[in-house]
Amino acid sequence: MPFNINKLSNREQILILSMTVLIFVSFTIYIISFINDQNETLKKENQNIISRLDYIKSIPANVSTNRNLYSDNISILVNSTSKEKKIQIERTQPLNENSMMVWVNEVNFIDLYNWMILMGDQGGEIEKMNIRKSKQDKVNAQISIVLKTN
Repeated sequence: MPFNINKLSNREQILILSMTVLIFVSFTIYIISFINDQNETLKKENQNIISRLDYIKSIPANVSTNRNLYSDNISILVNSTSKEKKIQIERTQPLNENSMMVWVNEVNFIDLYNWMILMGDQGGEIEKMNIRKSKQDKVNAQISIVLKTN
């Protein structure tokens, strides 16, 4: 037995139409609120990342004491520092004798950040990087590392 709205009284039709509009408006407001919350969360994460990167850029080159520890081999620098910070490298690709591309998956951003600082202290320089959020508190990164020449 199909529902026929024309069989209802005008008052009942208006009531059903009003309820439908109310439900639609409520749902739309909920979706907009959810999107705004997600946007705010992403803005805060972006500001944190920018402030950390600004901090990395502000460190003078002459501050680190271990700068020449791995001055001859980018591979040793990447592998030794990643083991020290417990970063599991998915893949590496040498770009030339003094630079390397490194892929890291499912790592805590703070651990990745600390690893990049350690590499900078040991004579590495981040030339390019691409970081994407993968899961809650985890990121995937693609980093181009260059061995600094003194």
